[in-house]
Amino acid sequence: SQIAIEKSLQLLKELRTTNGSVHEEIRQLLVKLLDEKPKDAYASLESLLGPIEATFNARESLPLVPQTSSASAAKTVATLNVFGPPDSRIDPDTGEAMEPEGTNDYECEDVEGDAELFDALGVGLGRREMTTIALTVKFLGEDLKRNVATVRFFGKFFGIQGDYFVFETTLKENPEMPEAPEGQVPYEPYGEGANAYVYYVCSYLGGPMTQLPYVLPSQIKAARAVKHFLTGKLDAPVSSYPPFPGSESNFLRCQIARIAASTICCPVGLFEADEETNEVNKAEEFTPKSGREMSLAINWSHRYSHLKMQGRCELYKREPPEELEEEADIEKFYNEEEREVPPPPLRTLDKDAPLYSQPILAVRAAKAVKEAGIGKPLPPPPVPATASGAANILPAWTSLSSSTAPGFQGLVGGVRSNTWPGAVCACRGTHFTNIYVGWGVKEEYYKPAPPPLVAPDFTELPAESNDLPPKPAAP
Repeated sequence: SQIAIEKSLQLLKELRTTNGSVHEEIRQLLVKLLDEKPKDAYASLESLLGPIEATFNARESLPLVPQTSSASAAKTVATLNVFGPPDSRIDPDTGEAMEPEGTNDYECEDVEGDAELFDALGVGLGRREMTTIALTVKFLGEDLKRNVATVRFFGKFFGIQGDYFVFETTLKENPEMPEAPEGQVPYEPYGEGANAYVYYVCSYLGGPMTQLPYVLPSQIKAARAVKHFLTGKLDAPVSSYPPFPGSESNFLRCQIARIAASTICCPVGLFEADEETNEVNKAEEFTPKSGREMSLAINWSHRYSHLKMQGRCELYKREPPEELEEEADIEKFYNEEEREVPPPPLRTLDKDAPLYSQPILAVRAAKAVKEAGIGKPLPPPPVPATASGAANILPAWTSLSSSTAPGFQGLVGGVRSNTWPGAVCACRGTHFTNIYVGWGVKEEYYKPAPPPLVAPDFTELPAESNDLPPKPAAP
């Protein structure tokens, strides 16, 4: 029919060649044959169609799937291994498959259930990736060489050249912690404080796991003084000022300790702290709150210990000299870090320090420049005047809810950290969870450290002399 002919002609016009469309190529060939009128028109047409056919065959011979790099191939194989059955070992003597040695017994959280809560709040990594994470947690927990007791997915850190998937574990047998050099703040042992958990990371799910080193107080203090984007390579140096004592693996471990101490939370009343030892244990009785109530920061409390200025969770104080007997003299002997008054355990999130808005930061920066006497500062932007001043202050946590409809059943409530963008807490009934997905950079007013002072010149130059030094005495 005429419609089919028009559709065929339109298809020939849409098919592209090196010299235009297929329709144009055929039209030019027919015009040439009609002008030249060769004796063997079929042979001439076949010779003229040869270049077009070669071009078409070359295009059709291209692979449908583009060539991938070795790194992409490794990720694909790792994903297949995660979803597929474990490879059986082959006996080198008989060449037959050996029976598996068994798996490690461990405990873990409901990763699929956590994904459902995050998906309801519109945060996290998505249900598909969380399914792969759940299988990766299974592989890590069942590994007999790791010998872990518990596994929890901590979150994902973005990097410039690669990302990190972080898994929080506890070991059945904690190794010995080396002693700190004399004169330094002691290290916290494995299983306590900032080293309470052991963290494993991988660049892609199903890939090789790397255990991060333990964290030192000096490293945490140095990490607080710099802002640095991760590269995705654990052995990469940390280019910063002041210098950071360690590689990117140490810096990542510091950021994990800081984020965990600030953003790992639990519903109020689920845990209780001992009045004497401050040890946190699960409460015998707990009444869960509604999802709408759990979207308020006052109904959440910090679960992990506070990370102090020393870079430790447990405050360390030096032994004062014996000649100091007065309490006032002993108090003067301690430095600012040793005199720090820590917050109480399980403090609620509404007591966290708020963040100031940009106008207030601009006023503070202009004032600092003016006091330093560095040129003439620019006039600061106007600060909006409000009755309560709330417009100039951003709370440390923002409410999240799966629905704003009244009377919604199964509502999921949560809070999002503004201090550490990417940290989220979610809860529904007795099921609660935490996750971090971000760049590992704290949202704060950052003031770079000034460079060191310039060395002074010599007060007196040594006088020149032609006298030779005395000869050494004979042995």
